[in-house]
Amino acid sequence: MPRTITRARLAALAAVLPLALLAQSRAFGQEPALEVFYTKLEPKEQFKYKWKGKEAVCSAGVFRWEVPASEFGTNGLDRNFTGYCAEVLVPIVADKLYRFRVNSIYAPSNYGLALDDPKAPLAAECRARYIQELFGRYFRDPVEKAVNPEEAIALQVALWEIIQESEPAEGEPKRDLFAGDFQANYPRADAPAYVLKAQQYLDSLTGDDSLYYENPDLRGRELIRLMGIENAQGVVAQSQFALRYVGGGVGGAAANRGGFGGAGFGGLGGFGAPVGGLGGGFGGGGGGLVTGGGSSTFPTTSPVTTTPVGGSSTTTPPPTTTTTTPPVGGPDNPTPVPAPAGVLLGAIALGTLGSWRLGARLLGSK
Repeated sequence: MPRTITRARLAALAAVLPLALLAQSRAFGQEPALEVFYTKLEPKEQFKYKWKGKEAVCSAGVFRWEVPASEFGTNGLDRNFTGYCAEVLVPIVADKLYRFRVNSIYAPSNYGLALDDPKAPLAAECRARYIQELFGRYFRDPVEKAVNPEEAIALQVALWEIIQESEPAEGEPKRDLFAGDFQANYPRADAPAYVLKAQQYLDSLTGDDSLYYENPDLRGRELIRLMGIENAQGVVAQSQFALRYVGGGVGGAAANRGGFGGAGFGGLGGFGAPVGGLGGGFGGGGGGLVTGGGSSTFPTTSPVTTTPVGGSSTTTPPPTTTTTTPPVGGPDNPTPVPAPAGVLLGAIALGTLGSWRLGARLLGSK
């Protein structure tokens, strides 16, 4: 009789383990969509640019996002975080709820590269290196120190140049805001200070992404791209670059300043994560032509009824706002929450481990 019970328990255990592994593989294979409320753009400045000769106006600045309390998981982001605009040609309006899904910063579609081009993966990797170097050299955490608005906006404009400039037939794309397909629409002598500083940032880049890991303000955080997907109204958000805690997505650990010993639940059998602050970079405004997730073609769209933060050549440009006090940022409750699958898988793992130990003891007693 005892042997029969033992065999039954081991059979049940054998049935549970594959399910746990399947759940883990499904969770790590894709991250859940995240709904985020766009609150404001601060600081911001009006930015005039040209895309392949077509003039447009947008607002460059710091995006402020809030994950609603109805969202259990934050994918490693803080409840209140900031992000950089990844699609200057896509308009976006404040005080609305948008949906995102995390995708790799190395995806060729992020940069309008042709997916059937065999050189696209390497070209995308090159741009991602420059973006990481840009953050490594010039990102400053607004939680830890006051941030100069001019520098924050310059970082956004430099990021647009890296993302938007067309890929040449030979060599690397230009990193020049006064030449190429994507340009600041000012004579160099009359360009705003933040545009000139953005060009200084671009001139300093060498492709050395190791500098990202040397920036103390980025310690414990990874750069991700939040890809805009359709919300309840069928509107696709302007994609964003943001920062989250390493391992903060599905199946990963999340930082937590209180409770559970100061750490979030991890993945299968894992606990713990760094204690941290604001999980985000600065942001920027959108533009006037709509594109679908980094497509190399940019069809025009009809003007929106509410002036988007990004502005456009078909709408009235938003007024220029100058921030007199450097923003210090900082959420009221900077506690990232692990995604639901991470908690579930951790529980499954603990149960599985306990079942294995029980089975081993029963067999050892025979």
